[in-house]
Amino acid sequence: MYKALTEILMEHEDPSQLPLEIWVGDSHEIMRGVHKYLRRLKKLDLVLPPVVIFPGHPLQISSLSDYIMMPTLLNCYRFRIKVVLKLGKKYHWLFKWTRRLIFGQFPKDRKYGYLVLSPQSTVGRKLHAKALKDDEAYDELTQKWRPYWEMCYIEAGSGNFSASIANRLDLVKRASFFAHGKQAKLITGGGIRTKEQVEGLVKAGSDLIVVSSVLEKADHPKELMKQFLQAVKHQ
Repeated sequence: MYKALTEILMEHEDPSQLPLEIWVGDSHEIMRGVHKYLRRLKKLDLVLPPVVIFPGHPLQISSLSDYIMMPTLLNCYRFRIKVVLKLGKKYHWLFKWTRRLIFGQFPKDRKYGYLVLSPQSTVGRKLHAKALKDDEAYDELTQKWRPYWEMCYIEAGSGNFSASIANRLDLVKRASFFAHGKQAKLITGGGIRTKEQVEGLVKAGSDLIVVSSVLEKADHPKELMKQFLQAVKHQ
């Protein structure tokens, strides 16, 4: 997938204007090449879109990112995960200072609410998430909203195509209206496979759409990436 992304970036005079962000993270292992991957990206000598770490572990950090996602888990019933998350928030300042020393600036935290709708997914299993219907999910989001969040992320089924956020458009519309009323952005993800699903999510009010598994498994990820980008541009 790195090769496909690199080719797309190099085909544009100013890739920073592409309607995408580069999220790097891994929910399976502690440090599977996050910093190495970002180092390769930075060597392209291009003006990149925002580079964001979406960490699956407190040690999954790099001094080369622009942002790091700092979640508040709304549907987590696993004590160990909550402890690990708190530890990550406590000492992520180490990587921030590394960036400060190298580049003269801090990466920015993105504080957001993270709502997982299904236990039948990679993230859902790890969090021991509870299955939520649309009304339950909306109540969870609105009742636990924090005024300092700049985003909320609703994920229906990471790594599990049978539970796609694209099948929950009514919830996306309601959540989008609520988040935008709070001057926050709505992120959606999980089980996304087609450009039509991306188009539907954009129309429903999603500001950012996270796509990963289908690109990692695709025979021609570059073409699929282009389809997704076109779907976003045309909305």
